[in-house]
Amino acid sequence: MVGEGEESEPCIIKATERSKSGKHGHAKVRIVCVGLFDNNKRSLTIPSGHMVEVPEIFKGSAQINFIEDDSINIMDLESYESIDVDWPKEENSIKKLKELQADPDKISTAQVDYWKLAGKTLINRVFTN
Repeated sequence: MVGEGEESEPCIIKATERSKSGKHGHAKVRIVCVGLFDNNKRSLTIPSGHMVEVPEIFKGSAQINFIEDDSINIMDLESYESIDVDWPKEENSIKKLKELQADPDKISTAQVDYWKLAGKTLINRVFTN
């Protein structure tokens, strides 16, 4: 997680670089990462001994209840909890969801894999039969 408090954003690490320690300093690590929810690229330089917060990720499968222009309603297959989720950023998933939105009869056979982390929900993959 990059950031402080309410503004912290879970990220995927894309690259790391470690610099040697100086005469009086400590080694530094430069991390390049991309936010999961906003797709913003971030660069972070921290001491090599510094601890970084790692979010707990709950992974689940869900059935699509309905698709709206601004959100998607899904139901967890284990707990039957209903969740409103923003549209995914991945082009392939968007294409599949738009096809389902155009043909509502196929929605009942579609499922999604989703992640819950940092108080937010993200659709990871869309399955259609």
